[in-house]
Amino acid sequence: MHKYTSILFLAVLLFVGLAGCTGSSTTEPLDTPELQLTAEGPLYGGANSSTATWEFDLVQLLGEGKKEISEARITSVEVLLVGVDSLPAMEKMVFEVTSKNTPMTRIGLYEGKIIPGQPFILTIADVQENLAAAFADGKMTFVGDFDLIDEEYNGNIAFTLKVKFDLGIK
Repeated sequence: MHKYTSILFLAVLLFVGLAGCTGSSTTEPLDTPELQLTAEGPLYGGANSSTATWEFDLVQLLGEGKKEISEARITSVEVLLVGVDSLPAMEKMVFEVTSKNTPMTRIGLYEGKIIPGQPFILTIADVQENLAAAFADGKMTFVGDFDLIDEEYNGNIAFTLKVKFDLGIK
């Protein structure tokens, strides 16, 4: 009996010690403004890339008195193909993000047809890199790789993009 009590006491002590070292943090949602994701023509059948850059001031995003972002995770990505019905047929989108100090990281996937004027929501990866360093950079680049079904399109293609984050703030 004494042996089990000692083990239980050590386990509780270890838990309390670990909990005390983690510090307190809060989780806050953050939405990007509506961004323009663009692909410049000519575009060819198969995979093509569209990009959008978001520059921001961390103090303006978090407000005065906030310390630092310890964790950042994308929770939602909504994309809308802008244009008329004369755009080429498209499908699928692989969505990635990068910044100065963050390698290109795959975030989400859409596997249906992309239709002008109809927003689509990407399936977000369960496991993501921590994007806290990207917030410290003050600038992120989002990349949407989509498949062009037609053989060639000489114009530009534009999407609107909204990204939602959960931020762990210390």
